[in-house]
Order: sequence, then C-alpha cells, then structure tokens
Amino acid sequence: MTNNTILLTIRTNIENASKAEKTLGEYILKNAQQVPNLSVADLSKKSGVSQATIVRFSKNLGLDGFKGLKVELARSSNDVDTGLYDEISPDDGVDELKDKLVLRIQHTLDTTSRGLNPKYLNQTVDSFEKANVILIYGLGASHLVAEDFTQKFSRIGKNVINTEDTHLLVSNLLTQQNKQVLFLISDSGETQETLTIAKLAKKNNVEVVGLTSNSHSRLAKISDISILTSNTVPRDQVRSAATTSLISQLYAVDLIYYLYLQRDYESNIQKLKESHLLVEKYFSPKK
Repeated sequence: MTNNTILLTIRTNIENASKAEKTLGEYILKNAQQVPNLSVADLSKKSGVSQATIVRFSKNLGLDGFKGLKVELARSSNDVDTGLYDEISPDDGVDELKDKLVLRIQHTLDTTSRGLNPKYLNQTVDSFEKANVILIYGLGASHLVAEDFTQKFSRIGKNVINTEDTHLLVSNLLTQQNKQVLFLISDSGETQETLTIAKLAKKNNVEVVGLTSNSHSRLAKISDISILTSNTVPRDQVRSAATTSLISQLYAVDLIYYLYLQRDYESNIQKLKESHLLVEKYFSPKK
C-alpha cells in the first residue's frame, strides 16, 4: 500500500463497517501516530473493542493482520499533515490543493490496482477479441472514459460504436447482425440510462461488461463481467470523488487496452504505426 494512503482507506471503509469496527477506525484516525506503538491488547483496551475485531478490521483493509496495520500506520505517520485527509476546502492554498490531490490520486491508483481481478480483466479482453463490434456507453464524466476507450481501440482497427444518444445506441444494439459486446461505464452503477441499456442487451443475448466502483450496484449485478474500480472517497466528498472516480476508470481502461495489445502485439503495434502515419500525412501542417 502506498505511503500515506492507509488513513484514507480506513476513513472510507468505516462508512459501511460494523459498529465495533467503526469505533475502532475512528479511534485509529484520531490516534494514528500512537497506534504503531501499541500491542493488540493495549489497542483493545484503549478503543473499547475486542482483539478479534482489531484483527478482522486489519484484514478487511487488505493487510495480513494487526502487525501489517501497524507497519502501514508507522509509514503514514511520519511528518504527515492530517489535514491532507480532509475534503478539499475553499480555504486551501495552491500547495495544499496539490498535496491533497496527489494523495488521493496515489491512493486511488493503488487501491484500484490491487482490486482489479486478473480473471475478469482477461475475460473482458477475450470478449473484445471475439466481438466484431464493441458498443460503449458512459454518461457525464464516464463519457470521457468512453471517448478515451474509443480512441484507443479504433486506432488498432476495432469497430467501436460510442454515442451519448441512447436511442441511436439501442438501435445499433438491436439491429446489429455481427457478434457484439456492450461495455457500460458508471461509477455509481445506478445511472438509469445505463441500466436500461443493460437490460435491453441482456434481453437480446448481448454480453454486458460493466465498469463501476460499486460492487453492490445494479450494474455490477446485471453485468456478465463486472470490473470494479476504486471506491476510496466517501460519496459526500463530491469534489475529490469526481476526480478520483475518473482516474480509476481511465486506469482500468488503459489496463484492458494494454492486455488487448499483448494478445497480438506485433499486428496491433503495426496498426498503431499505420494510423499515426495516416494522421500525420493528411492532417499535419505542410512544411
């Protein structure tokens, strides 16, 4: 785990934790510099929770137990301004804004990378390889990710249909005769338009790949393959959440893209070179 990100992970995890784990998490956040010097018995006494809760809490953070938690806290406690873990404020100076954003982006990339399941990533690439057409949809900020995906895969010769016009997308979905796969992007996994398109795809036996940070969402449940990104910023912290959700989605798309490139590396690299030369030939300024 990247230095200084463990406190953000704790802050996020306690939102949906049990009462005992929430109590423990809040104690750790208030006493992060002291906890590495405590035994599990000492922490149990000071926080008012059982030793078993402390061990379970540590493992739920993806650590190997209380010893691992102490190591991470010791790393993050050295010369750390705890104000960096607060939401972005109108009173923040430029340097403080920079530090807060760097911390959140590092944390997002770290947790997304650890959480992405290689099995589902490879299944996604398998589906994209077999499909003649990839239909992709994302609304709002997720549409930016869909645009990035379209640009990447189109340049290596993949047929990608990407539009925010739901009527047009559904028309393509229902009338395409070629083998197709639907790639839906929604951080919350509850966007109504996205869910409607997913249901229509399922009715017509079109495979659905969902990219979301919410494992309990309707999109995650309806998708044939669910790719889960980082969910590390509380939903009420909307300013930094908008940034980190976009970063995690772009990272996941990049990873899928590079895995796809590897499947037929020489051919795909050649297509990239050819598309670059064509753009340069017809659209670069004449010397």
